[in-house]
Amino acid sequence: MNATGAFALGAFCAVMVGAAPAAKPVAQGGMPVRVHVFEDYETRIEARWWLRGTPVATNLPPSLSASLPNTRACLAAPSKDFDDKMGNATAQYRAVVFNPVPGPPMGPRTRLSFRYWLKGTSTLRVQIYSLTRNYHRRLTLENLPQLRWQEATVDMTQARRPDGSGGPLSEDERIDDIQFYISPEAELMIDDIVLYEAAAENETGPFPRHMGFTGWFDTGQQGAEWPGHFDIVLHEKPRTWDAAQSVAHPKDGLPWIRLNLRGERALAADNELFFRYHLAADARLTVHLVNSKTGREHGVRIANTAVGAWDDVTIPYPVPRGLLPDRVDEIHLRLDRKGKLLIDDLLLYEPGKASGPP
Repeated sequence: MNATGAFALGAFCAVMVGAAPAAKPVAQGGMPVRVHVFEDYETRIEARWWLRGTPVATNLPPSLSASLPNTRACLAAPSKDFDDKMGNATAQYRAVVFNPVPGPPMGPRTRLSFRYWLKGTSTLRVQIYSLTRNYHRRLTLENLPQLRWQEATVDMTQARRPDGSGGPLSEDERIDDIQFYISPEAELMIDDIVLYEAAAENETGPFPRHMGFTGWFDTGQQGAEWPGHFDIVLHEKPRTWDAAQSVAHPKDGLPWIRLNLRGERALAADNELFFRYHLAADARLTVHLVNSKTGREHGVRIANTAVGAWDDVTIPYPVPRGLLPDRVDEIHLRLDRKGKLLIDDLLLYEPGKASGPP
């Protein structure tokens, strides 16, 4: 995972297009099964994990949001290859590298979506590190347009080690650094990175315009990577990995989950909150988007909740444009009677534009 070595342009080309054929972009698809991580550089919440690249505020692509501006992207900076096993130890690059702490586990259909701007090259290498396997995989995109912002999605299960070995990303394999490399004399900007599990074949919902927060609890610690009031517990079989479980509210003792978002997240004019849940008792569930500093809340009571089985819910949270910009830093989920609440795969987002005729 550590970067090693310096580099020459000829060696760079050999490494990029060596053993494996160039990859082709794939369709982004509809509403993801799960968003593992995203980075749009709009906040500095995860700035300590911007391992390579410089945030910039000029030559930006149009905002993907219908109501929020785009204020930052990331400009590639000089870097060595993070692949210290099969990377070229004599090579120099420019790179954008983002570390998706705390190392999410992948599903069987891992996709990476991003926007890019290139100058001086039409070739881009995308690389990812496996915490599980302790090595890097890569794929290469060629003949890309230059001097204009483009969107691309790649199938990360096509990525391989430089010699073609290693096999594809497997289900439950944990990953780390997401890396974009170009030759050292070229220029690259990256924006709107989304690592996700591709939509199910029958999914009709559109891909989100903008991500606000993604919450899953499989890796990392409560209070560190996942701050707030709740417990992280193992799923009961046949489900795998972990979920967030309610604890007693400090005032009335009723079950609640207070999920801290690690910083303030901007709300768009139209927002939705998706999560999977399990209720062990017939209780009313209320969900609030909260700004803990101003006291502003957006609350919804959920009707017809399932009891005794996992289900999911999507809650709309519109914000009048007169109240924008509006920001939240916590999500509160509360039950009105004794019981137990589990949640997983939470996503706060601005919904995408539905396909089909207007």
